[in-house]
Amino acid sequence: MLTSAHFCLLLFLATRIIYGQASCSCKQPDSDHFADGVNLIYYNCTSVTLTTITYPITAPQDILNVLDPNKRTIFYIFGFLQTPTTNYIVNITTALCYEDTDNVVLLDWSKYSMDIFYGLTFETAEGVGSLFAQSLQLLKDNNFNTSTIYIIGHSLGAHIAGLAGKCTNFTIPRITGLDPANRLWYPTGCYLAPTDASWVDVIHTDMGVWGTPASMGTAEYYANTGHRLQPNCPTFSLLPEGIAEVVLCPHELSNVIYAESKYYPDKYVAVSCHSADSFLSGGCKNNTKTGVGYAASNVTGTYYFNTTYSQF
Repeated sequence: MLTSAHFCLLLFLATRIIYGQASCSCKQPDSDHFADGVNLIYYNCTSVTLTTITYPITAPQDILNVLDPNKRTIFYIFGFLQTPTTNYIVNITTALCYEDTDNVVLLDWSKYSMDIFYGLTFETAEGVGSLFAQSLQLLKDNNFNTSTIYIIGHSLGAHIAGLAGKCTNFTIPRITGLDPANRLWYPTGCYLAPTDASWVDVIHTDMGVWGTPASMGTAEYYANTGHRLQPNCPTFSLLPEGIAEVVLCPHELSNVIYAESKYYPDKYVAVSCHSADSFLSGGCKNNTKTGVGYAASNVTGTYYFNTTYSQF
């Protein structure tokens, strides 16, 4: 009998094998119109009600007129079936704008992200990743300080971020993957890797289902061991909207955690630990601790944290 534990193990082993076969290409999309409708959206964080300015991804130079050169620039990339108006995206862009600490820019690829056929969406996402890399290169060529770049990607957006890191001729300082999409759903794709930036931190909340069961960063953060049964999420509903919440909540929880880490930097504390069992038994409580998400420090290794209470 195949138990859930066996299924997760098979997923893990399969993706380990598949990942070694994947190849990445920085080739630009062949179509002359591929980039039409793919944009960078700048958020004016100083206004009481957030306002935005949209720039075509192939001609981003004018965005330099509004970016504060003394601030870090955060590029956020959403995932499959999401758009700039999706609640989770509205919530996290609002959080990123909190206290106006950073420049905030959204990569809007909703022209392709809403395609219900995931395989086609993944293929076009790789093209978007190449375009984004080219766009960052154009900003660099126009004297943008690339040491201020910080890319955050959720789900499939994490892999777009990784491709951008692979395809620029400079090193991205930091990429954060929020529950990167499970590569088993599209085995031949190009995925986020630890070498895509100087520091790649990954928050896992739905391992083996919508999120990857494998390590993809230089630092891995596991919320409540990182698996689907999250104490913050419902597990059953008979209502259509409730069913959607059951299905998506664990995967989207990574977005929620990151947003909360911006508002409340001390809310989540992760501890260095070699296994979930050791974490749950309290065997790692005296190990190195670090913040999570926006509050994370440049560490390496494996970290666990709770979202409902702190045991430290």
